[in-house]
Amino acid sequence: MTWIRSAFTSGAVLVLLVFTALLTNQSVAGQMVINSDMQFDYAMKLYQDQDYDTAQTEFKRFVHFFPDDPRVGEAMFKTGMALFHQNRFFDAARQFNRIIEDRKIQDPFTRESYFMQSRAFVKLGNLGYGQLVLQNFLKLTEDIALQDRIYLELAQIHIQASRSPGIDELDQAQTSLEKISPASARNFKVDEQTAMIRKVRAAPEKNPTLAGLFALIPGGGFLYCERFKDAAVAFALNAGLLLGAYTAFDNGNPALGGVVSFMEAGFYSAGIYGSISAAHKHNHAVKVQILGREFNAGSTITAGTASFSLSLPF
Repeated sequence: MTWIRSAFTSGAVLVLLVFTALLTNQSVAGQMVINSDMQFDYAMKLYQDQDYDTAQTEFKRFVHFFPDDPRVGEAMFKTGMALFHQNRFFDAARQFNRIIEDRKIQDPFTRESYFMQSRAFVKLGNLGYGQLVLQNFLKLTEDIALQDRIYLELAQIHIQASRSPGIDELDQAQTSLEKISPASARNFKVDEQTAMIRKVRAAPEKNPTLAGLFALIPGGGFLYCERFKDAAVAFALNAGLLLGAYTAFDNGNPALGGVVSFMEAGFYSAGIYGSISAAHKHNHAVKVQILGREFNAGSTITAGTASFSLSLPF
């Protein structure tokens, strides 16, 4: 009886093991195994649907689980682009820097990362860093087409900087444009941008010194700067205060006359300073109006290619 009980127990255990194995196989068979193509395609669909926040997460997941896939460079680049499209420019600059540090310069997405990191810094208002990234890239490449793009972007950064009050980098922009090869000059509209710079240089300006001298006559400085309403207000205000001071002194009220005279001196000085400032503002407004055009450098970065496109509004 003992051997029968033992055989029965062994058989029961064997049946249980077989049953468990069958259940496990069915469970595994019912699970979906995500491969690299599925993960990459899903991330790309999110990116194309402009769900950039989720897309950058899925691209990072792809890089983590499939580090040997040949599309890792593109996934890393698209991660940076997704951050850029969310206006997360600092995070985007860091992501592009990872690509620059981790991947070879021959990789097209590494090359694009230099340009995008520069643009991220420009978006952050750090034009100096944007220029530095491109200048470093310029030292690393001997490709004429890439050098032309670098010179174009450097010129555009100098032009953007020149739109700020008190900054003039148009000579540097001109120098960069002149270094672009004839093969790229037409596509990059070099002649148009050079003509724009010449137009800025030739634009009539208001002389701040003359504006200050004309302001010795109340309202004269504003009149010179073609701010006619301000000129009329300044003239009327100063004339009224002068008349008030004269009347006070003439009526034997020197205290009131002194107060009104003091006020008049303040408004008079402010008129001179305002006229000089108006001349500077006039010159800046003319420059910004001329520079406020949009140039298209042509093409778009696409999956698996190094083609490029950028619309540069300045």
